[in-house]
Amino acid sequence: MTTAGPVIVLLAAGEGRRFGGAKQLALLEGEPMVRHAARHALACGVPVIAVTGAGAEAVEAALADLPLRIVRHAGWARGLGSSIAAGVAALRAGWPEASGALLHLADQPRVDRRWLQALLDGHAAAPARIVAFDMPGHAGPPVLFPRRLFPALATLDGPGGAQRLIADEGEAPRRVGAPGPATDLLDVDTHADLAHARRHL
Repeated sequence: MTTAGPVIVLLAAGEGRRFGGAKQLALLEGEPMVRHAARHALACGVPVIAVTGAGAEAVEAALADLPLRIVRHAGWARGLGSSIAAGVAALRAGWPEASGALLHLADQPRVDRRWLQALLDGHAAAPARIVAFDMPGHAGPPVLFPRRLFPALATLDGPGGAQRLIADEGEAPRRVGAPGPATDLLDVDTHADLAHARRHL
């Protein structure tokens, strides 16, 4: 399978320690949160990789009929960095001509297709640059990384994400306008967060 465009890497491997269980399977509008995220990613019309880990069988069952690639990451307990590395390794193997990797968390239920498409459009305009949202203090996902940073992404490990790579770029990342308020980027860590997300979807 080949593509010369970007690929979305949906990160869904965490155990949800603060949540008290597999938050990927918490229901939003009648469907598991991970499936909700995957559908919005697929709506962008680019390939999607879902990285699973904790509770992999149940999470993968929630995605079973969707046209995406599932990567089960055995080392998920090492943290987000290792899950990113696993997803990017699968991207490089399956889509060697891919121009970028859009990293997206499965527990950001208010990040819909509009948010992801804004990053994809920014990448089309500046394919060699990191693309992030123009928000003060925001350096987290979703963020789109160009292929020149695939080797660095593939070496990530531990609980940290890819913020260091963004910081190393200084002023170089392309900043795009957000299609909604900053609160849409909040992830679900607790049941209170989930209740808030349900009220605002």
